Amino acid sequence: MNISFLTSGHDPFDDRIFYHMARSLADHNNNVLIISSKTDLVKVEDGINLHCFDGEDLPKREKIDKFVGILSANDPDILICSEPLPVLAANKYRSLSDKKIRIVYDITEWYPSKKNLSSHNYFARCFIFIKLALFNLWVTRYTDSFIFGEWFKSRPYRLLFLRKPYAFISYFPDLKYITNIESHIGKDTLRLSYSGKISLEKGFGNFMIVIKELLKINKLLKIKIKVIGEYHNDTDRAECKQYLDSIHPNISIQFIERQSFINFAENINDTDIFLDLRRIDFENHRCLPIKLFYYAALGRPVIFSDLKAIRKEVETKTFGFLVNPDDNKTIVKIITEYLENRELYSLHCKNARNLVESKYNWKIIEPLFLKFLSVK
Repeated sequence: MNISFLTSGHDPFDDRIFYHMARSLADHNNNVLIISSKTDLVKVEDGINLHCFDGEDLPKREKIDKFVGILSANDPDILICSEPLPVLAANKYRSLSDKKIRIVYDITEWYPSKKNLSSHNYFARCFIFIKLALFNLWVTRYTDSFIFGEWFKSRPYRLLFLRKPYAFISYFPDLKYITNIESHIGKDTLRLSYSGKISLEKGFGNFMIVIKELLKINKLLKIKIKVIGEYHNDTDRAECKQYLDSIHPNISIQFIERQSFINFAENINDTDIFLDLRRIDFENHRCLPIKLFYYAALGRPVIFSDLKAIRKEVETKTFGFLVNPDDNKTIVKIITEYLENRELYSLHCKNARNLVESKYNWKIIEPLFLKFLSVK
C-alpha cells in the first residue's frame, strides 16, 4: 500500500512521523512517503521516501499546489496529515484522483495554539483564534478518520464529528532508540538538563530558581546543567537572561543547540533527575509532554508540573512527583530526598524503565496503529 505523510509544521525526521509511524509502515512492506514544507530535501532514508520543499514563504495556495504536485507523482492510497493546510492539500489531490483515497488527520497539537497567537495583542488574538478555529473545523470535514496523540486534544473532534472513526496512538517511544544506562547519583554532584523552548512559560525560570535554592541548603553540592534547545524570540531571551546572571560557582551550564531525535536521547542520558516545571495555564494543563515517556524510558525519576494531561494518561507516582511549579521549597525537598535516599532513587529509576517496558512503549501500540490503517 502507498501511504503518504503530509506536514507543514514538522521537519521530515520528526520522531513521531519518521521514527515511529513511517518506520512501522515501511517495516511492514508499505511504500511510505513523507512530504514536509519545512525544508528542501529529496532522498530515501531507511526505505522511506522523503520529498520535501521549503514553503515557509509561499502563499497558502502555492504551498497546497506543491503538496498536490508531489502526491500526483506518487499515487498514494492513504494520506496522513498533521495540520489543517495539508488536509486541504490532501482533499484537493483526492478530488483529482480516480481512486478512493483515505485522509487521516493525526492530531497532536491544539489548533489554534498559543504559538499561533503570541505575537498579537489581545483583540487581535481573539479575532485570529476564532478565524483559525473555524478554518480548522471547516477543513476537518474532509477527513475520513482521526488519530489522536492524547485525550484532551481529542475532545472537540470526538464531540463535533461523532461518526468519524478514531484511534488513540500516544507518544510512546520505541525502545530500540533509547539506551538505558544505570545512573549513579552522588550526594555532592547532581546532573540536570533542561530541554525544549527556552522560556519562562516552559519553566526555565522555575528550573533555575530551584537550582539556586538547592545551593542555599547544600553549599557543597556541584550542579552540572545541560540546556538543550533554543529561544524562540528576543523576549524569551531577555526574560531568561536574569536567571543566568550571577551564576553560583558550583553551577556549570552547557548550552546545546536543538538536537535531532537520535542525538537528543544520547545527550540527556547522563541526567540524574528530570525536571519540567512549565507554567500551568489552560493549554499547558491539557498538553501531555512527549518528553515524559523518554525520561521514563531512560530509567530516571521525574519531577513535573502537576498537569491534568499527565494525571489523565500516565502513572507517575511510582517513579516521580507532580508538583506546583512555583513551590520551589517542595521541589528542593524532593531532590534532596533523592540525593540522600539511594534506595528511593534506585527504586524510582527501576520503576520508570519497567513501566515503559510493560506499558508505555511503541511496540505495544504499533499493532493498533497498523490495524486502524488496515495495514498488516
